[in-house]
Amino acid sequence: MARTNRSHNLMLSGGLVLAFVACVLFSLTLTRGSEGVAVIWLASGILAAAFLLLPWRWSLGMVVICFSFNFGYNLVVGNSPIASFIFPVLTFSEAFGAAWLARRTCGATVRLTSFNRVARLLLLAVAPATAASALAAADIFTIYGRNFDSVLTSWFYGHALGMAIMLPAVLLIARPEMVRDFRRSPWEEIGLYALIAAVSTLIFLPVRFPMPLLIFPALALLSFRLGPRGAAVSALIMAAILSSLVIVVSTPPNQATWTLAEKTRGLQFLIAVGFFTSLATAMAIANQKRMKRLWASRSRIARLAQARAVAAGLAKTEFLATMSHEIRTPMTSIVGFTEVLLKREDLPDPARRQLALIDRAGASLLTVVNDILDFSKVEAGEVELRPNQALPRAIAQDALAIVTEAARRKDIDLQLSFIGPVESPVLIDDLRVRQILLNLLSNAIKFTERGRVGLELQVFEQGDGAHLLRFKISDTGIGIPSDQVERLFKRFSQGDSSVSRTHGGTGLGLAICKGLTDLMGGKIGVTSTLGAGSTFWFELIAPRAQTGAAAKPARPDDGPLKARILLVDDHPMNRELGATVLGLLGCEVVLAENGEEGVAAAKIGDCDLILMDVHMPRMDGLEATRAIRALGGVNAVVPIIAMSADVMPEMEAACLKAGMNAAVGKPIQIQALHDVLAKWLSPDPNAAAA
Repeated sequence: MARTNRSHNLMLSGGLVLAFVACVLFSLTLTRGSEGVAVIWLASGILAAAFLLLPWRWSLGMVVICFSFNFGYNLVVGNSPIASFIFPVLTFSEAFGAAWLARRTCGATVRLTSFNRVARLLLLAVAPATAASALAAADIFTIYGRNFDSVLTSWFYGHALGMAIMLPAVLLIARPEMVRDFRRSPWEEIGLYALIAAVSTLIFLPVRFPMPLLIFPALALLSFRLGPRGAAVSALIMAAILSSLVIVVSTPPNQATWTLAEKTRGLQFLIAVGFFTSLATAMAIANQKRMKRLWASRSRIARLAQARAVAAGLAKTEFLATMSHEIRTPMTSIVGFTEVLLKREDLPDPARRQLALIDRAGASLLTVVNDILDFSKVEAGEVELRPNQALPRAIAQDALAIVTEAARRKDIDLQLSFIGPVESPVLIDDLRVRQILLNLLSNAIKFTERGRVGLELQVFEQGDGAHLLRFKISDTGIGIPSDQVERLFKRFSQGDSSVSRTHGGTGLGLAICKGLTDLMGGKIGVTSTLGAGSTFWFELIAPRAQTGAAAKPARPDDGPLKARILLVDDHPMNRELGATVLGLLGCEVVLAENGEEGVAAAKIGDCDLILMDVHMPRMDGLEATRAIRALGGVNAVVPIIAMSADVMPEMEAACLKAGMNAAVGKPIQIQALHDVLAKWLSPDPNAAAA
């Protein structure tokens, strides 16, 4: 790396020294005026570029070489020893001042990546440095009998225009930051530069036409094709050709009365205007290309981030499915056997009380698991609304009936009130509305130690044939501080972190309520006073049900089922529990330990319904279901119900695709199992389809 840098610095120093020597020879030989000041002076721009591009020890070595040559050649062309010394001192001071100002105003690296940077370089570095050196030169040479105005004018025009052209051009050529957007074939570059040279030569044709105008379309073409670096090279080509021709070629007709200095300065202005016009165009194009590249890069990064997010979502879904299965599998036995034991008549009261405590603890644990899964579904947008005909009054009464026992245990008074046409049927997903109500009612009971919990349902008719349903749940509990209210509907958040220790809970219930309310196009909120209770409310718009709309199927009869059930499950405890519960429901049970045994048992064809576990060794429930359906005959239509601790939507969809009729999650409670079996064992095909 050090050798590479040394080689680069050596090549750059050599190139700049040769350029400086060429500029000094040209300026002092062909353009030196009567005061000894050159009309064209490009050498200062090269020196300033050297101070900016080279390390200090390299630039100081170059200064020694260039200073010596400049001093010596001034003596050769006839300047006095004092003037020959003063000219290089002023030139090098001017270059150093411009470089120092450039670093102060344009940054340490002075990278010309935009025209704004070029303008700052010219106005804040080149102009002050050349103006200061012009004043110094005029003051010094006035002492030796030179004309102040003549020296000042000649020095400033020559040095300012020369540095304004040369310094940006050298920086752009030596640091081609934007060249990758303008890579062209060598033959195209040669052709475009040859075009600039030809047009520069045509300016001096002896015709009465403003030939300099031809330079601008040529520069515009070059800017579009070769960019800022091409504009810089073209400026140097123009400077070399025009500066030479203005001296050796006869004057064009439109400049017949101009002096040599006027013609030289006019061409310098032409070169500067053409250069900066083409440079501004090239930088605008380069900036556009850079923005497109940045947009493409950002788009690529966004796609990668989206892919990572999708992968993370899939990983989260897989993790939740695995954890759900691992937690629900042992809970199936805990909840199921607890229910079975509670139905026994010979239990002593202490044992029944202890079993009731186990049952409530299992229900609490199941609530936590369900909260996490429900929130995951809401957050992933996987909740599907299923509107059906329902009575607002019945929804409120059902929800209150479910929490009645919890309120009775805490000796809390439950109140229910109605306002409006609460008996008018509406189309709404009553299961999701009841879920919101149960969350809010459960919270109200949990955070109320004494007093009451009230549910008020208000129904207002809307002008468009819909109803506005407003549910209000109020309590006389602990209340919520005003500065913590806005945190309530955020995930994993509770009003006070100590609350979770006192009352328990995941902090997901209200987040689920808000997610479901938003999904149904409603609003939810709360008003609360610390120590005086809280009132939660939510509003939903529900279309009025059409007359004659299909009513929600009635709850299956709770009587014995009298059916032959094939139970396929690899877990011995689940098989024992399933057989026990099905026996209590009046069913005859056939057991199978895996999918292969389940398919073999189904071939006999004497089962009314199959309960199929999903995750099993050797042959899982999905493969077994496909095999049973392939048997044809009775097995093509026998109801197959999936039983799985994996309750994610993807698993339910996979079960239905494999040919199962429905899916229920573990742990399965006795009443829930009775309901699903009664529905699919119903002789009425319409009831089963519902």
